[in-house]
Amino acid sequence: MGKACYSTLKIVGIVIAMLHCAGQLYAINPDTDEEMQAGDGYVQVQQIIISGNKITKPRVILNELIFKKGDKILVNKLGQITKRCRHNLLNTSLFNFVAIRYTLQSDETIIFHVSVDERWYWWVFPIFEVADRNLSSFFNNGDWSRVNYGVYLKRDNFRGRNEKILARIRLGFTTQIMFGYLSPEYKKRGGWGIQFDFRMYDQLPYTTEGNKQIFKGLETEMAQMTYMGTAYYSIRSGLYQRHKMELKYNNYNVSDSIIDLNANYLTPGANKLQYLELSYDYEYDRRDSKIYPLKGTRLKLRATQTGFGIWQDELNNLKLNGSLDKHIYLHERWHWASLLYGEYNTSNLLPYVLNAGSGYKSFLNGYELYVIDGTRQATMKNQMVFTLLHPRVQNIGFMPITQFAKINYAFYLKAFYDFGYVWQENPPISNTFVNDWQYGYGFGLDFVTFYDMVWSFNYSVNKFKQHGFFVHFNLAI
Repeated sequence: MGKACYSTLKIVGIVIAMLHCAGQLYAINPDTDEEMQAGDGYVQVQQIIISGNKITKPRVILNELIFKKGDKILVNKLGQITKRCRHNLLNTSLFNFVAIRYTLQSDETIIFHVSVDERWYWWVFPIFEVADRNLSSFFNNGDWSRVNYGVYLKRDNFRGRNEKILARIRLGFTTQIMFGYLSPEYKKRGGWGIQFDFRMYDQLPYTTEGNKQIFKGLETEMAQMTYMGTAYYSIRSGLYQRHKMELKYNNYNVSDSIIDLNANYLTPGANKLQYLELSYDYEYDRRDSKIYPLKGTRLKLRATQTGFGIWQDELNNLKLNGSLDKHIYLHERWHWASLLYGEYNTSNLLPYVLNAGSGYKSFLNGYELYVIDGTRQATMKNQMVFTLLHPRVQNIGFMPITQFAKINYAFYLKAFYDFGYVWQENPPISNTFVNDWQYGYGFGLDFVTFYDMVWSFNYSVNKFKQHGFFVHFNLAI
């Protein structure tokens, strides 16, 4: 257990360092947008009246307001305060529309009126989706065997407390059975969640050659089976700050046919791999919108210890990754956005199944059809955004379900430039993108509509003058 103790001490040290950084950030950027203090020209909150919440408990709404009953607020800050509170409520993804009004009283008090338009919270619908890393990769290979179908059940805002219940059954490229429960954080109470995920694959990518994943399908046996169980606990130390500790169990069982093709798919020569992961997450999010931000800042930090020497002495890695994105209002319809992402693994020889660099959760525009495997990476994405059509609301007269009777939509033009570097020790000679700077640029159109949907239509060019038209769904910067 010596290695386990040492690994635990390492992640505790990282957590302490991250908490120190978070404290410094908090000191520079307090959670409140406005000064909540007494002085000349202030009013006291007498009452908060909430309407439209047929399902949502009042405490869920009050949890997102930056004031409470009895607080004293500067009069010249009321416009900013109501705008910020409206953004906070919309960012919960519980409401289609939010309106906040206030009434000033003669006795220097104020009454706030918060009106919400609740979303549809029950989702039971068939699954038909591509299993590739993105839509562009699927359209490029044209392999319809990489399609998933099944049924997805989700209950948002369960019991009116912003809880979630999830269940998913997938067939096709991936056979999956998943269920989970997620509980939110409140100002004085932590949140928690559990999730179980079982998956089977009859084909999967077993290696990377020529900067692309190579797939292998098996007809008489399963290529891979995985079992995953996750439990987490989270706290909300401020209105815009969250901390989460997560413990995850992973179990991989892989066919010998796959191991014969890549002996390092798991740990060297093994066809089974089980391990624990312990992670700490810190997030500071002051963006005006979590779906399509135009102003604000978000900082995300994560430390993950993989393997504690319990089952696999060969697997012992500390992964540190973080991102910082900044969205700036320039002038009327113009906005600028930049995102900086970095990742560092202490192990230089990770199993192939865990060695994910660029092209998986993060990618560079112009490289949608490629992956760049590596243990360390740094990328920066930049874009100039022009508001082609400001958000509008359209009533659908024939729609009998009120939660779908009104839709909001907006269009944005953008020009972007991305660059990054992925490092890998002794990479395969055919993977030429690794250990070298890569960049891509282009322009696109984003369509933003209700229920948090964002469609991106991009035309991108990479370093090698390869270009094409790419479609993304819910793409972050």
